[in-house]
Amino acid sequence: MCRECCEYDQIECVCPGKKEVVGYTIPCCRNEENECDSCLIHPGCTIFENCKTCRNGSWGGTLDDFYVKGVYCAECRAGWYGGDCMPCSSSPCFHDGTCLLDKTGSYKCACLAGYTGQRCENFLEESNCSDPGGPVNGYKKVTGGPGLINGRYAKIGTIVSFFCNNSYVLSGNEKRTCQQNGEWSGKQPICLKACREPKISDLVRRRVLPMQFQSRETPLHQLYSASLSKQKLQGAPTKKPALPFGDLPPGFQHLHTQLQYECISPFYRRLGSSRRTCLRTGKWSGRAPSCVPICGKTENITGPKSQGLRWPWQAAIYRRASGVHGGSPHKDTWFLVCSGALVNERTAVVAAHCVTDLGRVTMIKTADLKVVLGKFYRDDDRDEKTIQSLRISAVILHPNYDPILLDTDIAILKLLDKARISTRIQPICLAAPRDLSASFQESRITVAGWNVLADARSPGFKNDTLRSGAVRVVDSLLCEEQHEEHGIPVSVTDNMFCANRDPAAPSDICPAETGGIAAVSFPGRASPEPRWHLVGLVSWSYDKTCSHSLSTAFSKVLPFKDWIERNMK
Repeated sequence: MCRECCEYDQIECVCPGKKEVVGYTIPCCRNEENECDSCLIHPGCTIFENCKTCRNGSWGGTLDDFYVKGVYCAECRAGWYGGDCMPCSSSPCFHDGTCLLDKTGSYKCACLAGYTGQRCENFLEESNCSDPGGPVNGYKKVTGGPGLINGRYAKIGTIVSFFCNNSYVLSGNEKRTCQQNGEWSGKQPICLKACREPKISDLVRRRVLPMQFQSRETPLHQLYSASLSKQKLQGAPTKKPALPFGDLPPGFQHLHTQLQYECISPFYRRLGSSRRTCLRTGKWSGRAPSCVPICGKTENITGPKSQGLRWPWQAAIYRRASGVHGGSPHKDTWFLVCSGALVNERTAVVAAHCVTDLGRVTMIKTADLKVVLGKFYRDDDRDEKTIQSLRISAVILHPNYDPILLDTDIAILKLLDKARISTRIQPICLAAPRDLSASFQESRITVAGWNVLADARSPGFKNDTLRSGAVRVVDSLLCEEQHEEHGIPVSVTDNMFCANRDPAAPSDICPAETGGIAAVSFPGRASPEPRWHLVGLVSWSYDKTCSHSLSTAFSKVLPFKDWIERNMK
């Protein structure tokens, strides 16, 4: 026997050939989600065909397992629970109240709306409120006021709070109060399946897409389409779910809602999913999006009036002057000592000898160092308003740095302040050894930097800018022999490479004077477009006259890519 509701049903039967009326109550079975089992199979009146009689709370004759001391022992389907007491005499409850027996033989009356008392004999005062009940997939609690009467009615001033089970969100009033007119304040809330919006960074823009149902084509759909008539097709399991209803609190989205993500700036690229869907589990599909700066782009790098090239990753490394200069103290005088390369918003790579005492591994105090980004002119007085002067939180030397031979001449500067990415300030890419072809020895490398040895009193100092030029790699053995011919014994280690000016390319730079950086352009893994990659840092040179008769030694960056990336986080 199936029912359309979840109320308690009473079955009344008359024994064959007798006038005695017997019966029992059909229970209310529910599952863990508090859903009613409206289709409960029960024996009807067939249980009384042997005409058992009711005697002292049990049926005469052989006791049936279906009844135990007047308690109706319903067996609900798997996953359901419930049951009720079986009244075996006329109900003691008035006004159609339901008699509920317990194992001790006593009873309680479940009264209908408007009645109260042990036997439902009293009318409720009009000012009382009926029990509002808890939401499906949720529950309620009395959190204030006098509370409920007999668990069914509330006195004036009673406050009831509503809650939802896991993965459900409350839509409507969280609290309702029993008012003087016998009505509850607010509106009865419901519990809806929803997802909490995932957190995103300020660099990510989120957009909620219009609600639409995603279609999934399966072989079964094709089977229905090919073999069933149009009329039968309407009954096939292809019906779309209903649109979500109910308002959700801020920070939540309905089931099947889709969020689309993009970066707020063209200088960034997205990592993670571009679109995520709210699933029935309360979680989001895909991976959390993030935006990272695009590295190695060279758009808009031309300087003012074509005076030179702007390299947006070029970082000017300054050291605070100490002691007395020119007979007067200069507490806040800074000197440009080297060039470095910005590799992300909080990290710059520089030659280790630029941030240590000469010939030693003693690091200069972070308070006596700073990084300036967006700089173009050598003269600090001509620096533009777009520059960013950033403090340093830490200096990280490579543990294998040799201050005598300048082997592993590389260090990392962690910026205390985050660099603001723009057309003038962008990071350079890091190359891996596999990214460069075997013909690296023949590659044209671009070196960029400022002349750190420039005399501020020279006529051209005011107009001196960031310089750049092309160099070619020289064989390490040839590099050592060049220096030996000039009476300078040197050792070129595996962590170095030598380079000379490329005569076939225009150049206005003396690498030995700059302490600059070396980069190569080739397509990256993230984009087929050419990107600039950091490959070296000017380390040492004995070419005092910029005659290019001696090669300049660079510290390789490629072998230290993993070390740099570990310290970029």
